[in-house]
Parts: sequence; structure tokens; C-alpha cells
Amino acid sequence: METLHRLAGVQDASDLQSTSNERPSQPLVVTPQQPPLPPIPDHDTEPHNGGTLSRRASRASLPLNRQPSHKSFRSSKHQLSRSHSRASAVGAPADYPPVPPLKDINPVPPEHQPAPPRTSHDTTATASTEDFAWGPSHPCFPHPNPHAAPNSAEYHATRVIRVRRDWLASGDLYPQFANLYPEILDPLVSDSEFRLLVSTLNAKLKAALDPFSTRAWVDSLMGVATGYLWEDFGLTGVKGGMRGVERWMEEWNLGKRREGVAVRVVQVWEVGFMGLGFVVPDPGIDGDRVDEEDGA
Repeated sequence: METLHRLAGVQDASDLQSTSNERPSQPLVVTPQQPPLPPIPDHDTEPHNGGTLSRRASRASLPLNRQPSHKSFRSSKHQLSRSHSRASAVGAPADYPPVPPLKDINPVPPEHQPAPPRTSHDTTATASTEDFAWGPSHPCFPHPNPHAAPNSAEYHATRVIRVRRDWLASGDLYPQFANLYPEILDPLVSDSEFRLLVSTLNAKLKAALDPFSTRAWVDSLMGVATGYLWEDFGLTGVKGGMRGVERWMEEWNLGKRREGVAVRVVQVWEVGFMGLGFVVPDPGIDGDRVDEEDGA
């Protein structure tokens, strides 16, 4: 019976009395359970129960009509100015020792100092010295005579002084030669004679081989009109001009032979227009003669 009473919620009088002795009776207040708060909508307003629910801004969000504040910027400037004033008051420039000049700090020994930059004059002088170093590339170097038989007396008794071709004058359109005078020709050909020879030869070669001259255009049209029989008959200005160059060079050699000067100019077509050669007696200063004497 007692078990049924306990299940039904009925307590004995003794239990109720003991409980009342321990603590005073208090009215039982039943607090109704509060419903959970609705979640914050993502949009500014959200319909709720036929109306609108304003959005609750979080601490990290900013309203749309917020104006930028310069309070922090001004305060930081104020604090910075105060810190500078304190630093200047505590440690003035007069309190620190003077800064030594830069030249007295770790001076570099003279032997370890960098060399001064080279000027254009130094570069030109070095380049000219390297270009004209004694050897086959030197303008005065006597080369063996390739226009004579190797076993002939002329081959051993003569040498060739070569004048370079000037590629900067006209490129590969027509040959032109440099007017740099080789001093080894001084006893045989003077400076004025050499320059006159080179200038006259360059002018004749330009008139004969210039591909943009009026005669060159006329020869091209005549060659097409005659089926290139114009070139076969030797009527072009190139062939006529080269015959004039050969005759003029032969006359120059004949004039030197009449004067009794042992020098002659090699025809330019014999060396492929790559240089101008002067055949002169062997001066005995080339390397081949020295090597032969040392071997003997």
C-alpha cells in the first residue's frame, strides 16, 4: 500500500512533518518556460508574424550611414608629438658626441682602391695598339709573295705589303681600299703618291661596279631586251670599267719601272678585290727570315 501511495505521489504524514521541521514551507512558484529567441536574420528586415523585425547589429558590423572618424589619427599624432618632445628634452643633440667624418671610418688602403674608369681616349689607344701589334695584321708587315712560284728567285727576293679593304665606305656593294699609309713603302712610294693611287683607284672602282648607277640600270634593261647578249658581247659598263682599271694600274707600274723603282701594284682581281698588294724587295724584317736564320 505504501508503494502505491508513493507511486501516486502521496506521502505519509510523518514524512511531511519531518520535511516541515527541516525547512519552512515556501510557496511553490512555477516559472513558465520562455520560448527561444528567434535568430537574427541576414537581411536588414525580415517579415515576422505579419510585421517587420529590425536587424540587431553585432559588435563587428558597421551602420551604413557611419562617418569616418579621425579621433584615433589625431590622438596618434598627438602622442607622437609628445614622444618627440620628450625625446628632445631628455636627449638633445648636444648631449651626444659629434659624428666623425666618413673618410676617417675604415680608410681603404691605396693598393685596394678601385681603379678610375677608363675614358674613350684610353680605350681607343689600347684598341689601336692591339690592332697594330707587329705581326701579319700590321699594315707594314711584309708577307710572302704568293704571286710568284715558290721555287723561283722572285719568291725569295720579294715581299708583299697589303693594304686593307675599307668595308665601312660602301660595304659589299663595290670594293674600296683604306688610305692608311704603310711607312715601309717610304723609300719606294711616297705618302702623296700612295694617297693619290688609292683615291683614284677607289673612284674608278665605284664608277665601274656601283649597282645603283645610271649605267648599271641601262645595262640591266639592255640585257633583258637582248636576251643577255649585251653582257656576252662585253658591252656593259662593268666590263668596260674594269678594263680601264687594269690599263691604269699597268700604266702606274710601267711608270715606276721607268723611274727605276722596284715596286709594282698587283691587279685587284687577282686577289678577289680583298686587298691592294704592293710587291717590294724583301726588307728582311719578317718572321720567316728570322726563323730560317735561327734554324740554320
